[in-house]
Amino acid sequence: MSDKVNDPKSFDILTSVRAAEQSVSSTQTQLDEVMEQIEQMRIAIKETITKRIEESKYTKFNPDFLDALLEEPYAIVPRREEKGIVTEWYVIVPKMIDFQLGWLDRSTKSFNIFLVNKYIKWFSEVPQEIAIRFHEQPLQTTVRDGLLLVDENDRETAWNRYKPYLLNRAGSGAIRIKRGSEFDLIASIINDGTLPFTAMPVNPSDLRDFTTITLRDYQEVAWSRFMQYGAVGVYYPFGTGKSFLGIYVCGRVKGAKLVVVPTITLKEQWNERLKQYGITDVAVETYHAFAKVKNTAWNLVVFDEHQHLPANTFIRLSTLKTKYRIGFSGSPYREDGRVNYIIALTGFPVGLAWEKFFELGIIHKPTVTLKIVNTAQDKLSYLTQLLNLETGKTLIFCDSLDLGEKIAREHGLEFVYGQTKHRLDLIRDNEKIVISRVGDEGLSVPDIDTVIEYDFLFGSRMQESQRSGRLLHSEKLETNHYIIMTEDELDRYGKRLYALYERGYQVNIIR
Repeated sequence: MSDKVNDPKSFDILTSVRAAEQSVSSTQTQLDEVMEQIEQMRIAIKETITKRIEESKYTKFNPDFLDALLEEPYAIVPRREEKGIVTEWYVIVPKMIDFQLGWLDRSTKSFNIFLVNKYIKWFSEVPQEIAIRFHEQPLQTTVRDGLLLVDENDRETAWNRYKPYLLNRAGSGAIRIKRGSEFDLIASIINDGTLPFTAMPVNPSDLRDFTTITLRDYQEVAWSRFMQYGAVGVYYPFGTGKSFLGIYVCGRVKGAKLVVVPTITLKEQWNERLKQYGITDVAVETYHAFAKVKNTAWNLVVFDEHQHLPANTFIRLSTLKTKYRIGFSGSPYREDGRVNYIIALTGFPVGLAWEKFFELGIIHKPTVTLKIVNTAQDKLSYLTQLLNLETGKTLIFCDSLDLGEKIAREHGLEFVYGQTKHRLDLIRDNEKIVISRVGDEGLSVPDIDTVIEYDFLFGSRMQESQRSGRLLHSEKLETNHYIIMTEDELDRYGKRLYALYERGYQVNIIR
């Protein structure tokens, strides 16, 4: 043994082993100390919460349940049942928990109450521990070529469940769908928690080379789903390049193509970008142009901001003759409850949680400030303060045309509204500009610094989400979103702010 120790190589090895043992021991000691600190912090937090509650009016507080609250800080309550199946739930979460899921239905002083349905899982990620609670075994069905396809053993169940949309039984495991009822049937199946889409892969002969745009990884996922299904809806956040994905799809797919948009502003923007990338075989029309496009057989139809598609006025656009279709929406919700139709009318949904994009630094949350004043005159005075204070590209949103013209006139600004021509040029050429709701959706202003909401569409959460979304298109790391409300407007229309809370935005309220 002594010979080995006296050997220089053996001595070095032995020294290294002992040093390693000491290092491991030291690391273990440090780890134990950290764990002890964490446990002490947990106990201190528990004691602090217990003390605060005991100091309040709730003298019967039982601290034995505090650990359970920290482990499961939410309550799930069924809200709606259809055909014996629960289709919607409330998820109730204390505001002290940083948690966003689904549609923020209401907010109290201490709790957020989210409305969750079966199709939220296709728009974004749902925490596994909550998804388990929503687990059902829905009827597995597929809609293809005018038929509802189902396992033979489930055919009678499917017939009874979806009878209003069905014509007759058509062989083993197949039921013929009534003419004109296919989308209604798909929407009903989606509402039950199943995606009934049949993969109709894009034919390689319908594609051409287009290398001008390089897709990001998440855009590649959407393109892959489009290639697989031939009909998809893409639900990425504002500012993540959905429109550029649309340009790419138009560049790749041969033949006659149509892009449908909600506003003339977006029509200008799409035409400008298509021209920029040398794509000439695409018609761009608004949702009001059905009569103009209904008789053409399209190879591809792109529905931008396709949350509009289920509206009674626009739903007939879903019947256009087209080989492939794709829809884009950063706000796939509707106040009329037709959320399932948003999916049904476009195709297989492709979504990803907003937080993923924030974490990756692809988009950045703006600083949101809600200024509450007493009178309409106070609103004008505060707007003047902001315009004197804020520098950089600023959009001042004003729904009222009379007010918009007044603000523009008093501050020497341009006012962009429905009758304005060359809207994009005016927006680009002016540092500050007043704009009506024609700028709500899809408008991409890369150098934007500030959004000021002066006048708005009542309590519309959709509009609030869209206007805030203009800032997510910005290349700036720090942006500002100001909302000016009177006390009366806050009482009546404050629910529009839920569109910000449900995305985890902090709203700084000043009076």
